[in-house]
Amino acid sequence: MTWHDGGALAFFVVGWWFLSWVIDHSPWHRLSLSAAMKAQRREWMRQMAAREIRLVDANIITGLQQATSFFASTALLAVGAGFALLTAADTIIGAFEQSFVHLEIDRAAFYVKTAVLMALYAYAFFKFGWAYRLFNYSAVMLAATPEAGKPGADEAARGVADMNIAAAGQFTHGLRAFFLAIAILAWFITWWAFVAATLVIMAALANRQFNSRARNVAHQALARLTIPASANDKM
Repeated sequence: MTWHDGGALAFFVVGWWFLSWVIDHSPWHRLSLSAAMKAQRREWMRQMAAREIRLVDANIITGLQQATSFFASTALLAVGAGFALLTAADTIIGAFEQSFVHLEIDRAAFYVKTAVLMALYAYAFFKFGWAYRLFNYSAVMLAATPEAGKPGADEAARGVADMNIAAAGQFTHGLRAFFLAIAILAWFITWWAFVAATLVIMAALANRQFNSRARNVAHQALARLTIPASANDKM
């Protein structure tokens, strides 16, 4: 590996950390799509506590578990594919060198890049696996919520919401790693393609959180929920 490769990897790690900070912990977090969906999840559980029949709520959590399980399985398969890359290193390097772009790839650098890619997918697997477990906990806590109107129902619903939000957060971290893995693939070409892909993907993820139609819809829906509450407070 050259110092360009090392610098590009450092840029990737710092950029990933900065993106996570901006979306999840910065003062701008409240403006993000994730923040709006946290509020929607709390409202969902508030409505759940007022329902006599909660079959629809259990079905939604089941759907969330299935989606998480799919991505966890995909991440594990990607890790296995990384081992296949290592096994077929000679064939892949030869294909690059004989292609029309005539790329010369250092064998040691190829191994390092493949290991980083595998580590990223392994990280995603652990995040998805933990998210799946947290959604299980959320389902158990939902089932344990007292019936509507009984003491403790609202407090239990808030606990379910917090657990559900924690699960969604872990799922988001895993999905973010999936998207950023695309930049690692560009690294196999050259270091500047790695940097460019990192910038493009970070910009796309930030745009989805702060300037997408989905973000606007979520915040408009949140405003419709808060306006009636404010009106009731003034009465």
